[in-house]
Amino acid sequence: MKIEKMEVKKVKKRIVVFLLIGLMALSFNIPVLANEVYVTQYMSEAETQEITPFTEMTRSYWRNYGGQIQFRIWSITNARWLTDWIPI
Repeated sequence: MKIEKMEVKKVKKRIVVFLLIGLMALSFNIPVLANEVYVTQYMSEAETQEITPFTEMTRSYWRNYGGQIQFRIWSITNARWLTDWIPI
């Protein structure tokens, strides 16, 4: 009975060792060299046109400061103030 248990443990140990070796072998990164391809060959006509920028999104903030109405412009696109407080 003890001999069978010892053999089962050895077999299980060997299986675990082989599985670990297999996982380690799969985890190695093997560099693959690719052929150089010119991107312009695959660009469609729409992609080769000139890029047009989008309009900057802004928001105005108003306040009453010392009885005087003032406003300031916040850039939503760049997340920064574009102006100081401007009296009206």
